Amino acid sequence: MTVGPDPTAKSLDDQPLVSAIITTHDRPAYLTQAAKSVADQTYDNLELVVVDDCSNEPAHETLSDVDLAGLVDHRMVRHQTNKGANAARNTGIAAASGVYLAFLDDDDRWLSDKIEKQVAALEASESAVAYTGIRGVHDDGVEVQIPQKIHGDITKALLCRNVVGTMSVIMVRSSLAEDVQFDEAFPSWADLEWYIRLSRRTTFERIPAPLVEYEFTSHSRLSDDFSKTKESYDRFVSQFDSVAMEYGLLFRRKMRGWAAFRAGQSGFQAGQYGVARRFFSSAVASYPFEPRFVTHLCVSMGGPRVHHLVSAIRRQVVSG
Repeated sequence: MTVGPDPTAKSLDDQPLVSAIITTHDRPAYLTQAAKSVADQTYDNLELVVVDDCSNEPAHETLSDVDLAGLVDHRMVRHQTNKGANAARNTGIAAASGVYLAFLDDDDRWLSDKIEKQVAALEASESAVAYTGIRGVHDDGVEVQIPQKIHGDITKALLCRNVVGTMSVIMVRSSLAEDVQFDEAFPSWADLEWYIRLSRRTTFERIPAPLVEYEFTSHSRLSDDFSKTKESYDRFVSQFDSVAMEYGLLFRRKMRGWAAFRAGQSGFQAGQYGVARRFFSSAVASYPFEPRFVTHLCVSMGGPRVHHLVSAIRRQVVSG
């Protein structure tokens, strides 16, 4: 019996073009895996834009043996000097041709149906942003993180916590990304800062499935550089102070508390316990109603011994 074409299958003309944007700097092994995860997507009308932020080994050499023939297009854009992740993402936005843009950090990977599910979600809604859950890969196991049930206007939630996640979970309509580009002055927290500005323009569509593998064990993440955290904290509080005030004075204090808490966590993870204690103390002073602020302040007073104990307990929980 002859089997005809699937009547439900869509041709490329029926599918909006999606641009996958990978930004990379000096992580060739990770870049290869990231690019393969783009090439393995079940969605057909997909192009790949790789922005090489002046890697020692150019991205086009790293990917020369990777089979990208299944993509409708792929190209490499190289910075002649290292400009940072935010500038690389803006370069990717400018170079992309898609109706939708999907960002992928070079040390993360997409599950094969990630793009297909995000396009379906956005095409069925009026939102311009869709995000998914992640599978967090640790040294001792995998931790599935599903985003909270926060739909629609999520500005208030984002002012306190990054409820969306890593950049690799995001798909955004290109016209919005062109209008709301990344702030290259932010040395860290750039993803959260960008999400908040996007949320002022559109609703977000949540996809409750872990469609991204996030590599916690990779080295040299921007978030590991604590020297940049204080500047980002100051910029964040200053930029969004008036936005938080739209929700009232108490919420403004809450936003400031969470910003200090986030900075304290960075200091704690970097082993700068004195700095962490100061930020945690500021968090408690700003908003004493959040138990986590008090708990982390107490733990930070124990220094490296308590830190190692807490880390060991967390690894046991993750490994199950």
